[in-house]
Amino acid sequence: MNSTKYARQFEVIFYDDSGKPKRQLIKELIERDSLPIKLDSLYRKYKQWRHYKFGAVTQIREQLRQAITEEDIVTDFAFMGSEVNPDFNPFGLPESLEKEYKAFKLPINDNNILFLSDIHIPYHNIQALTMALRYGVEQKVNTIYLNGDIVDFYAISRFEKDPRKRDLAKEVLYTRDFLRTLRGIFPKASIYYKCGNHDVRFEQYIMKNAPDLLGLNEFNLETLLHLDKYNIHFIPSLQITHIGKLTALHGHEMMTSVFSPVNIARGLFLRAKDSAICGHHHQASEHSEPNINGKVVTCLIS
Repeated sequence: MNSTKYARQFEVIFYDDSGKPKRQLIKELIERDSLPIKLDSLYRKYKQWRHYKFGAVTQIREQLRQAITEEDIVTDFAFMGSEVNPDFNPFGLPESLEKEYKAFKLPINDNNILFLSDIHIPYHNIQALTMALRYGVEQKVNTIYLNGDIVDFYAISRFEKDPRKRDLAKEVLYTRDFLRTLRGIFPKASIYYKCGNHDVRFEQYIMKNAPDLLGLNEFNLETLLHLDKYNIHFIPSLQITHIGKLTALHGHEMMTSVFSPVNIARGLFLRAKDSAICGHHHQASEHSEPNINGKVVTCLIS
């Protein structure tokens, strides 16, 4: 079908011989296909779409009008519908298993945040953790953000392990105790648990050794660590978080190293191109640089 005839078919969809919109027909098609748009909005969108796609072709309207069938009209509306609604499936294609990726957005009221990353229980540093928690109490924070690798899961790592250190039960119990203590210190705070590359080892272990258990609520990290009991919100692995205009990530979301010959934070800047805070690398680093409009972009490695 050439573009001129295609555009003219849309003319027939929307207007009758007197030039008046065929409102009833369009209403029926909108209802049939459950398009999330009002009739008048669809008219405006159509005009913009026609001008962008084909330009002005109304001069040949009368020449082509008689060649357009009702079937053509319905088919063309399907094409229009696919632009109004991305989920529209006019050709009945097989159901897609693709998942739409969305960043997690921290609520605007969670704005006084204690940011903790890479605790690696049971190999945590008690002195450093005590100082961080004391600072949170002094600042009366209303939010705790646990930025991944809270539990080490040494016992189920795929890497070579010292059998004398393998104790999965102790790792889980210690982490539960930490989360219980955290909730006790901050009873009213919002707490978020981001899944890092060490935390995700539990799911990877189940996937490799007992795949039939995948999908059962009793065998996921949230249940294992009693996150519901302590009212802790879980953020899955690889999902980044937007904290206002700041992007928070554990670090494994990049898939490849953000190593830079200057510093790691500069490597993060080169990948993110926006202000971001990241853990994972176990060393502090900072890089600030203005963009072309003078806005200063800062990347932090915690």
